[in-house]
Amino acid sequence: MKILKLLEKKKIQLAAELLLNSKEAIALTGAGISTESGIPDFRSEGGIWKKYKPEIYGNIEGFLKNPAKFWEMAQKIAPNLFKAKPNPGHYALAELEKMDLIKAVITQNIDELHQKAGSVIVYEVHGSINRFSCLGCRASYTKEQVIRKMKKEKKHGPSCEFCASPLKPSVVLFGEGLPRFEIYQSQALAQKADVMLIAGSSLSVAPVCDLPAYTLREKGDLIIVNDEPTDLDEKARVVIHHKTGTILPLIVEEIKRLQNE
Repeated sequence: MKILKLLEKKKIQLAAELLLNSKEAIALTGAGISTESGIPDFRSEGGIWKKYKPEIYGNIEGFLKNPAKFWEMAQKIAPNLFKAKPNPGHYALAELEKMDLIKAVITQNIDELHQKAGSVIVYEVHGSINRFSCLGCRASYTKEQVIRKMKKEKKHGPSCEFCASPLKPSVVLFGEGLPRFEIYQSQALAQKADVMLIAGSSLSVAPVCDLPAYTLREKGDLIIVNDEPTDLDEKARVVIHHKTGTILPLIVEEIKRLQNE
């Protein structure tokens, strides 16, 4: 903690106390926690949507008309997604779950790094890059099967072996609704939460950005750990503008210190 300013140390202590004294704390994570694992985000100035226009490459209507455009982008960005490994921020959240200090992780990320780090209860509100299905007969395909298909079917993108319809990852594209179960559970958890730990999210993408409002309405506290300011900073009990991979492990460390006092 020597590298951090005194004010940040006090904020870490308060965050640790809030989580330690909570009964129904949850975590909400965004792209910022995964950029530290080498995964580029989608919306920043140098993000994926600046290079690949979402109305062409990331829209469900465009996908249905020409899946090859989506798979052209996917072949460029998938290697980073598939080889990425959890960073200390992911492991810290998994540890908080094991300590029974957070009940679940709600994530906007599609990389499954929370699960790889050991988190068990994870709600992926934007889907996952590791699961695929046929848009025709709904047959399921593994990541390995799709990678093999992509090498053979570069021109049009991978298609189903049974009905020849396009294959699509379970990620949510523009124009698609979010998965109902995950959204319902996320809203219910946010409403019940006495503390919401927000890590690496700019809180700018609806409807996920509305989840903290559920917690605030029920008099819960927000802890925001994000490199950049968010629109909810003024309403949060703790705000730390720093990397999640640095701060989250320090919060866990402080919780352990408090437990041993």
